Amino acid sequence: MKRELIKYLEHLEEEELRQEILQLYRKLPIVREYYQMELAVDAAGLVEKYKKDLRKAFFPARGRGRRGRSESRKIIRAFERISVHQKDILTLLFYRVSIMVDYLTAYRLVSESFHASIVTSYAEACRLAEKEVLTDYFREEARRVAIKHEEAKRLYGHSLLPHWESTFG
Repeated sequence: MKRELIKYLEHLEEEELRQEILQLYRKLPIVREYYQMELAVDAAGLVEKYKKDLRKAFFPARGRGRRGRSESRKIIRAFERISVHQKDILTLLFYRVSIMVDYLTAYRLVSESFHASIVTSYAEACRLAEKEVLTDYFREEARRVAIKHEEAKRLYGHSLLPHWESTFG
């Protein structure tokens, strides 16, 4: 399929290519969001939209958000497809952990798997921050989330602080 696309695009004139891109932009929301991020028209607004979606995954208008973890992973993956900067992805990853801690507190969860998922998600965000050399940028946010988790954790001895200390400390 890729080969056919390349052949098709090679036969188009410059103006036809522009029209093709505009048609994709009009038809596909993911293309609009990609260009919104690429051109930085309103990247912060788009990140905020995805933050709201993450919050709704755990705290929907009705119910308890029982599928919050899986839904929030889908939201992050969708954002990764359009994201231009790793910093924006990290913003959402740390926000997701923060929302998970809020969920833990709101519903007084004692689920081992939920606690472990928080730690895994936090560790993933820390690794990416270190890989992308963004530890200085995310130091305070990561610390705030780790402390919030320490205050909210219920059982099992899970802690985010060792990950914070190994990455940011």
